[in-house]
Amino acid sequence: MSVDLIFKIAGVGILAAVLHSLLKHAGREEVANMVTLAAVAIVLFWVIDLLGTLFSEVKNVFKLF
Repeated sequence: MSVDLIFKIAGVGILAAVLHSLLKHAGREEVANMVTLAAVAIVLFWVIDLLGTLFSEVKNVFKLF
């Protein structure tokens, strides 16, 4: 695993926090919540992909199936 993914997740989190703050102050609270939800979904897809890779590596190490 590289450090790039950690920086990507941090970047998405910072960007989502800034956009959420700006949109909330502009009176667009629903849109701000949707931006936050979209950021969480993006990071979740990255983590699910990593978990798939982890399980594949564990399967290869222990020669399962």
